Amino acid sequence: MAQDPSKALINIVIADDDVAIRTMIRQILAHEGYTVTAAQDGEEALKFINERKPDIILTDVKMPNVNGYEVCQAVKGNPALKHIPILVLTVLDSNEERVKGLDAGADDFINKPFNQAELLARVRAFLRTKSLHDELQRSYVRLKELETLRDALTGMIIHDLKSPLNVISGSLQVALDSLETNHAPAPEDIRLLKNAENSCHTMMGLLSDILDVSRMEQKELPLKKEMGSLETILQKCIDLLEPLRVKYGVEFKKDFEAGLPQINADAVIINRVVTNILSNSLKFTPPEGSITVSVKKIGDEQEIAIQDTGIGIPEKDLEKIFEKFYQGSDLETTRKGQGVGLTFCKMAVEAHGGKIWAESKKNEGSRFVIRLPQ
Repeated sequence: MAQDPSKALINIVIADDDVAIRTMIRQILAHEGYTVTAAQDGEEALKFINERKPDIILTDVKMPNVNGYEVCQAVKGNPALKHIPILVLTVLDSNEERVKGLDAGADDFINKPFNQAELLARVRAFLRTKSLHDELQRSYVRLKELETLRDALTGMIIHDLKSPLNVISGSLQVALDSLETNHAPAPEDIRLLKNAENSCHTMMGLLSDILDVSRMEQKELPLKKEMGSLETILQKCIDLLEPLRVKYGVEFKKDFEAGLPQINADAVIINRVVTNILSNSLKFTPPEGSITVSVKKIGDEQEIAIQDTGIGIPEKDLEKIFEKFYQGSDLETTRKGQGVGLTFCKMAVEAHGGKIWAESKKNEGSRFVIRLPQ
């Protein structure tokens, strides 16, 4: 009968100072396909247990240096090991000794001389218990991760939506008070109402990113690809953000390679990707700084690059900034609002069969690169 290969992944430590018994148990368990480590006393057993973190321990009671009860106490007293089941092999059959063993941390007993079938049955039973414990532990860890993500998402949404809502509320209130007093819109009223409108657009953009990331994960956001010019898409993004550029006092520079062929892409989605990156570059580039938008052909791909002279991103964060809800490790360089924004960008570009990455050093600006197939 063929052995189950998964059994080789199960580690068992046995401890017995009797060479004959130790060898026999090892052969029985190894014949079943388990990976077995044998120790000649409790001291050596504890060394193996700490090194290998076995799935089950079988130990004799009477051993030199460290006895079986002391092995139980040491294992059960260690938070990293206490979940490992321990079977105690003993010739002692008194209730007093069994109570002593249970108090020390033994999970069950097997009397010597033992029956091979019973030994294997008890090992299998406790391995099932250990497997259920491990599965429960993995589920618990995953649940804690999901709870952390949920809390991060909730906090991010509240933070990012609160600011534009406050602007909307305050602008509308001031404008309404003025209109009630003057009965005619003044230039300042128009400006405040435009502030409210712009904040609405910001809030809708945040909501769209969150919803579209979810839809992309569910494969429910089909691309509407058409042949078009990346130069046209980039120019629309630049024009759209012109008021924001003026507000931040930053210069836009363009470096568009001439004669680029058209590309098959969803213009609306690519527009959102570029706008997302550009708008964040504006927020984190100091006045009189610059943002260069370039596009060129590289082999069978076209490359969009957005280079700013802003505060940059710490190198340790570069591989993580596209992760869902990641907000950065440095509060000064955290690009708020990118918790799902860059995740959307990455998923949207990859849905086109392309690649996106960032290059940056703190206080030396950032360069976001997008490569799309023809």
